[in-house]
Amino acid sequence: MIKATFMVFLGCLFIMPNLSSYGLDGVVSDGNLMIDGAESANWTVMYYLCGENHVSYVAKEMLDNLTKVGSSNDFNLIVLRDGNQQGDSALYYIEEGRTVNLNTLYSWPNELDMGDPNTLKAFLDLVMEDYPAKHYALMILSDCGSGWQGICRDAGARNNGIPLMTMPTFADVLKDVTNDGEKKIDVIGFMPCVTGMFEVAYELAPYVDYMVASEEHLLERLDNGQEYVWRYLEPTWDLKNHTDIKAEEFASSIVDYYRPCDFPLWVFYGYMVIVKKGEYGRPVEFLSNILTRTLNSLPNPEWHIVATHTTLSAVNLSKVDQVARAIDNLSSLLLLNKYSSDVRNSIINARSEVREYGKSYVKDRSTVIQYINFPIEKLAFDSFVDLYDLVQLLNESVENQAVKNACKDVMLKLDNAVIANKAMPDDESHGLSIYFPKNKKLYNKYLWSNEIPSPYEDLRFSQDTSWDEFLKEYLGV
Repeated sequence: MIKATFMVFLGCLFIMPNLSSYGLDGVVSDGNLMIDGAESANWTVMYYLCGENHVSYVAKEMLDNLTKVGSSNDFNLIVLRDGNQQGDSALYYIEEGRTVNLNTLYSWPNELDMGDPNTLKAFLDLVMEDYPAKHYALMILSDCGSGWQGICRDAGARNNGIPLMTMPTFADVLKDVTNDGEKKIDVIGFMPCVTGMFEVAYELAPYVDYMVASEEHLLERLDNGQEYVWRYLEPTWDLKNHTDIKAEEFASSIVDYYRPCDFPLWVFYGYMVIVKKGEYGRPVEFLSNILTRTLNSLPNPEWHIVATHTTLSAVNLSKVDQVARAIDNLSSLLLLNKYSSDVRNSIINARSEVREYGKSYVKDRSTVIQYINFPIEKLAFDSFVDLYDLVQLLNESVENQAVKNACKDVMLKLDNAVIANKAMPDDESHGLSIYFPKNKKLYNKYLWSNEIPSPYEDLRFSQDTSWDEFLKEYLGV
């Protein structure tokens, strides 16, 4: 989410007994009758709300809103939520109109590190064991979305900058809880920014059927109004009322409810929104408007203020292996023709024109202070690009027929994999981005500190294809 960036700038395996071990069909906790978890439902939806960061208020709102849906005999709604206070972690069974705290029943602590893979594993193991269903959905909330670099920030757990669970580690958890993909999670939904990357999709594909995520930054209610945030409530409500909905339909419905928008930043954004929290006064607003218009009128686009164009897409992960093979073929051809001026110039042209994502993040931490108040293109992060747009631009400019055919194959396979996509009318966002830094200094550069927790080469996509070899050759790494 956009404010996550500026907030950053400014600044245990548990033993969990089965319900049946209590010899009870119902349990009283906090004065509320709990459910009977023995019967298998059609759907179990799991919300993993990492709120020990600046989106704590979002996690609380989500918990409250989900009580409007509640569970039923054929639909389990389970939430693990952590806020920004000590002692506020809780596992909940959601009934209509109320939450049932399960901490006492399962002997769970009231403070968790949501960025610890063991926490995620313990949560998924418990829910899939005690709240069984034919179909499972997992929804993840956190700030500091970082694409393939990691997910699930818990600001209170560790003091080493921005701690994230790496994507290979996240995938290892899913591998374990799904018995190496024997019982896949049907739908995974990512609410953190810029998670809609091909590398993420490929990493999770053996263990998940469908992924919903955004290539771009996602907005909060405070950014641009309630109508432009992730609409989790409506599709969850629809699923409860129609539990015969298939996984593909549920994943697509999340995208269908989403409303994309343009969200331009402005001069003094960090000061006005984060420091003053909207109470900045007319003189500051007047000056900001003048400076923003002045910068945006300059002929060099590098000095223009960054604008976010929000997106959301759903991907059939059973199709990404075909896309990966097509990318591998294209990568091999690009490496084969590395001395061809036609191919080299076409890559340069495509990279210069392609749709980029994550520009509400700063490219270099040494310019953080400048970027807070002058979020210009020159200083913005620019290493994630739309995969389809990239190969389409390459196809349009290259003369090498083999390369052209390989580009067309990637586009065809992507069309088959992306089952739903929302973007603004003129936005060249097609559903999945890919890693393509602009220069070698940005390769394997962590968004949040000096040392990246897990390099690009650790990804399954890097190990199975030649894309990383192409990047290193092209960038001179």
